[in-house]
Amino acid sequence: MNRNLVAGIIIGFVVSLFIIPLMFKIAAQDMLFKQVKSPYEFDKTVRILTQKISNQKGWHIVDVINQEEEIKKYGGPDVGHVKIIKFCNAQYAGEMLKNDDTKFMAVKMPLSIDVYEDSNGRVYISLMNGYLLTRMLSLTPESKIMQKVVSDIQNILGFLHFRYTIF
Repeated sequence: MNRNLVAGIIIGFVVSLFIIPLMFKIAAQDMLFKQVKSPYEFDKTVRILTQKISNQKGWHIVDVINQEEEIKKYGGPDVGHVKIIKFCNAQYAGEMLKNDDTKFMAVKMPLSIDVYEDSNGRVYISLMNGYLLTRMLSLTPESKIMQKVVSDIQNILGFLHFRYTIF
């Protein structure tokens, strides 16, 4: 085998060991989390979102956490308006948790969407990228349930023209 070819393969392998993790680190935020700007002010966004969740068949609000107050209450700094909406679909959760092999998914239940206002007064909704999770778990029982969840969340966020993507 040609020495240059072997050297090229070794160098390519070593460089890829550094480049691939670096690229993942750069893209991770956009891959793992989705953010969408709301056209409404903070309280109206929270109100619309909780209504949309409650109106989606099978879904209900578990809690709305005022993270701003929670942080202040326990001595933290003022972080501005941040609310975390916890919501669940009992049918999907029951399907997911009825088998021991999929009970580990309880760590992501109930689901969360947060609404926050940045320091410039812009309001955003952020959530985990369920589409990416569905792809990562493809061909597993939990993937089939997650596909239903992803579809429902896209319907809930339809007023913002939201669609899941990998990036």
